[in-house]
Amino acid sequence: MKRLILGDLRMPLLATTETILKHWGFRVLASSREEQIRSIINETPPDLLILGSGILHHGGQRLLKTIEKPVRSGDCPLIVLEDEECPVSVSLPHEMLTAPINVFALFEHVQKHLEKYPRKNLRLPLRIPGMLSRENACYLADVLSLSTQGLFIKAVDKMTPGDTLTVIIPLVGMKKELELEGRVLYNVNPGPENNYLQGVGIEFTNLDDERTLNLQNFIKHRFLGELGSDASKQEIH
Repeated sequence: MKRLILGDLRMPLLATTETILKHWGFRVLASSREEQIRSIINETPPDLLILGSGILHHGGQRLLKTIEKPVRSGDCPLIVLEDEECPVSVSLPHEMLTAPINVFALFEHVQKHLEKYPRKNLRLPLRIPGMLSRENACYLADVLSLSTQGLFIKAVDKMTPGDTLTVIIPLVGMKKELELEGRVLYNVNPGPENNYLQGVGIEFTNLDDERTLNLQNFIKHRFLGELGSDASKQEIH
C-alpha cells in the first residue's frame, strides 16, 4: 500500500483530507506538528508528501532540510497546500493545490504520483435510475458509477462501441436532472468474475460548462456525504 505524509496546521482541513485519502485506499500519516513529520520522514521516507504552506513556514529550515533529500531525489514528490495566511516560497520541486481544496484536483494529483496506471477522473460508485434513449427507443437502466467524463450503466441490451445515445439521470438531492449525449466505449459481458453483471461504459460528448459544473457538484456532494456530514462542511470544493 502506498504511504503518504499529510501535514497542515488547519485541523478541520487536515482531518477531512486524511479521511478522503484513506477512503481512496492510501496509507496516510497525518499530523499538525512539524517535529512529528520530521521524525516520520527520517524513519521511513514516504511515497508522497502533502504539506500546507503554513506548516512549512513554521517548520522553517529544519523541516525543509528533512524533506530536501527525498524530494530532490524524485522518490517523494511534494504537493504544497496553499495557505493565504502563511505564504511560503519553496525552492524544492513541488506542485501547488489551492485552498479550499478541489477534490477533483486532489484526486488527479494523488493518482498521478501513487498509481502505476493513474485515473484522471474521480469515479463515484452509486445506484440511481437512468433513462437511455437510442434509435427512437427509451428504456430504464441503473447507473452504477459516474464521473465528469462518463458513466457505467447496467443494461440488458448489448451495444456496439461507437453507438451514440442520450442518457437522462436525476441529480438526487439537487432537484435537477441532466440530459447528456454520449457514445458507447465498451460492453461488460456477464460472468462469474463480475457476478454476472451486464453493462455498458459510456463516454459523455458535447458537454458544456453548465452540465460539467452540475456533474462536479453532484459527485462532490455525494462523495463527501459518504464520508460523513463533518466532511461536507470543511474546506473542500
